[in-house]
Amino acid sequence: MDYDKAIDTLVAWARENSNVRAMVLTGSAAAHETHPLSDRDIEVYAADPAPLLSDDSWWDQLGKVLVVERLPNPGWHPSRLVYYVGGKLDLSVIQADVLPAMRHERPFTVLLDKDGHSASLRQTRVRASLPDEAMFHEQLNLGYAAALMCAKSVVRDEPWSSKIRDRDLKATLLTLIEWDHLVRYGLDYDVRFLGSRMRQWMDVDVQQALEECWGGFGAVDSAAALRASIALFTKLAKRIAGSLGFQPFDHSGVH
Repeated sequence: MDYDKAIDTLVAWARENSNVRAMVLTGSAAAHETHPLSDRDIEVYAADPAPLLSDDSWWDQLGKVLVVERLPNPGWHPSRLVYYVGGKLDLSVIQADVLPAMRHERPFTVLLDKDGHSASLRQTRVRASLPDEAMFHEQLNLGYAAALMCAKSVVRDEPWSSKIRDRDLKATLLTLIEWDHLVRYGLDYDVRFLGSRMRQWMDVDVQQALEECWGGFGAVDSAAALRASIALFTKLAKRIAGSLGFQPFDHSGVH
């Protein structure tokens, strides 16, 4: 997919569509951090979003469409994640009158602004926060509960269930990894989202430990990966609790 051509085509369409008032490019492309497989994130501001959400033609013309995720995103703005041959566009459809108040955590590029509202746009990074003791212990309970259920599934030779439980464990493990880095490097340290760019921000020793945390479909592999995940989970939990002065958690029973 030729992203430059696709975006030019989209902007040209938007100029002629009176309902569309502005378009803003966000994500890695706006930050000049693109990878060959990076997609493009575009916010489309419309006086009335409904016609755009019910009509596929405006993005269907940009390439050969493979699949589409139509996400309502309650509490935020609906989006269309469009997968093309050779590329992907993440298109958020937003009420136009929201534009002056929009804040972006990362760099952005205004592609079109018919009403001059983009002058008020700001890049405002939301500062990360650390958990209080209750939140921290809740995360430990969630993680260890997933680990115990994963172990049960492995013993019962239920590999599909074990992988689902392992996914839950990994979600809590990632949260601990993020907190651990924020504790040690400060709240301005950029831990990104969903583990993205982990090679840039995640410590090498943590990355090395994670190499052992995934296994195949078999019981032996799954059990070994589970043990490695629990070991890293426990190590991080103890380090975080010690740094924040939290009451110790009894990790011994799960091991």
